Amino acid sequence: FGGAVGDTNKYIITGDTYLLDLHTNKWKKLICAGVSPPPRAAHACSMVENLQMVLYGGATGGGSLTSDDLFLLDLRNGEGAANWMVVPVVGSTPGRRYGHTLISAKPNLLIFGGNNGTETINDVWCLNVEKSPFSWVKLEIGGSVPPARTYHSAALCTTGRATGMLVLF
Repeated sequence: FGGAVGDTNKYIITGDTYLLDLHTNKWKKLICAGVSPPPRAAHACSMVENLQMVLYGGATGGGSLTSDDLFLLDLRNGEGAANWMVVPVVGSTPGRRYGHTLISAKPNLLIFGGNNGTETINDVWCLNVEKSPFSWVKLEIGGSVPPARTYHSAALCTTGRATGMLVLF
């Protein structure tokens, strides 16, 4: 979804949704129903269930940030019935940000870092996707906390001694 297309200082921010068919190795632009996220770049997405993806944050260009809404793309009824929706969330949110990471660690979504438009941050937020009403919780993290960062990557380890650990790189 979305992204910046073009060269530096000559780019446009898009709001297009594409699907890559791994059997044919072909991209397809989806026409989605529902409430699509406004165009954005530097956002983060993660799969939450089979054929469901969430999206959070991003920038709209010119120094502006998107809302702090959480969006869900539902493909369970097939690509011809692709549907975007805003996930209703109560209480505090991780706030507007870009360049952050978002991963699914069932049953939780985790957001780390990014930039809030003023500063680079290193906070961690959690949302349990199995507990309604949905609400974000800022986690208090101890130990050797990583420095604030933006435009990084993160992954959840699923095997070995690091199972269940979030790795930033």
